[in-house]
Amino acid sequence: MPRFTPNFLTIVLMATSVAMPTLTSAQQPLLSVGSAVVYPGQLGVPIEVSLDSLDDVSAVEVGIAYDPDRLTIQAFHGDSGVLATLPLEFLDTDIDPQEGEATLLAIADSSPPFSNSIPAGDGLLLGTLVFDADGWLVPGIPEAITLTDGVGEPPAINRVYVNGQEVETLTQDGTISITTENVLALETENGVAGEIDHEVKVLAYNSAPLQGFSVVISFDPELLEFASATISGTITEVVGAEFIEEISNNDAGYAILGCLLDVLPPYDGQVIPSTGLELEFLRFFFDINPAVLGSPVTTIDLTDGLGDPPISNVFVIANQSVTPLMVGAVLVITGEAFFLRGDADGNEFLDLADAVINLIWMTNICPSCPVPLCPKALDVNDDGRIDLGDPVRLLNYLYLDGPPPEAPFPFPGPDPTPDDLECNY
Repeated sequence: MPRFTPNFLTIVLMATSVAMPTLTSAQQPLLSVGSAVVYPGQLGVPIEVSLDSLDDVSAVEVGIAYDPDRLTIQAFHGDSGVLATLPLEFLDTDIDPQEGEATLLAIADSSPPFSNSIPAGDGLLLGTLVFDADGWLVPGIPEAITLTDGVGEPPAINRVYVNGQEVETLTQDGTISITTENVLALETENGVAGEIDHEVKVLAYNSAPLQGFSVVISFDPELLEFASATISGTITEVVGAEFIEEISNNDAGYAILGCLLDVLPPYDGQVIPSTGLELEFLRFFFDINPAVLGSPVTTIDLTDGLGDPPISNVFVIANQSVTPLMVGAVLVITGEAFFLRGDADGNEFLDLADAVINLIWMTNICPSCPVPLCPKALDVNDDGRIDLGDPVRLLNYLYLDGPPPEAPFPFPGPDPTPDDLECNY
């Protein structure tokens, strides 16, 4: 949606009357930015932008600034909260990740009698900023998210209009702060059915020097099989861990790794230092079941009390066991698709249209035509490529009593002869 000129809000709301000075109400409206406490590296942190007003509001404009070297913005959602329930004349949000700026402009009604409005209320949600706390955030030093005039293009001003007239508006800034708790978190990328050694990182934030730790994870044994764990290339290896013990049970679906950093003479007292940063402690590796179908979503969790004897997720700090804040991971697996050989249009029925689509795709005579979701289905003779032999085979079957398409046929199923052709069902 195009942005308006810098003075559009004032021009529109004052167009039918003589320009008037800014009004001062008995209790000024308040624009607020929320705050959050996060762990280092936390992604998708929601920060709410809200409005308190004793009067109905005909328009509101918001400008926000933050340090782009310490915070990364993902989005500014303005279609949630109170604005999503109103028939607004105009709503626009904009972000500039390079400059560290975000803006929101909402106009409920731009002409008298200003019958449509944002209703009066406290804590009205105008929008939600979504940040990644992946910068160099420092514990004990909050990172400011401020309501700042003049940010954005065109420049935004933090202001509220009541009955088409601007009223003096208070602002309240927010912050993102690093937690003082110890944090243990898992992180992984999407996986593929049949993948070997899919990596799951174990990331941690320790608020004090760490003498050792144990990590206990649980997983779905029908989808995943634990393969191995390693400290290679992590801070645990760098500081010289002297005791590593690994335990796993693929039938029950858990894996455990215990680590002590200094257990052998001459007892040099090595520890994982408290850096104020998220550090990688170790990695787990899993083999993904090759028979996975569709795109299942599974979790890999940090779970206390597994093993025999039961073991929990702990940090050893100052000779004491400390329970960290635990954050699991979500794994999306791309599994093998079900399809019907020869079914180019995906309706699970073979007819002339399938042969026509096959010819169009193979010859590229219609670049603007939709791309088949499952090119693998066009490989009627299952030779691993799409060529003239495929539509000919299909036409022979349909009209000349020729041989049917190769499996999977006559019912949908997985490809019994995997190849490089895709299928995105």
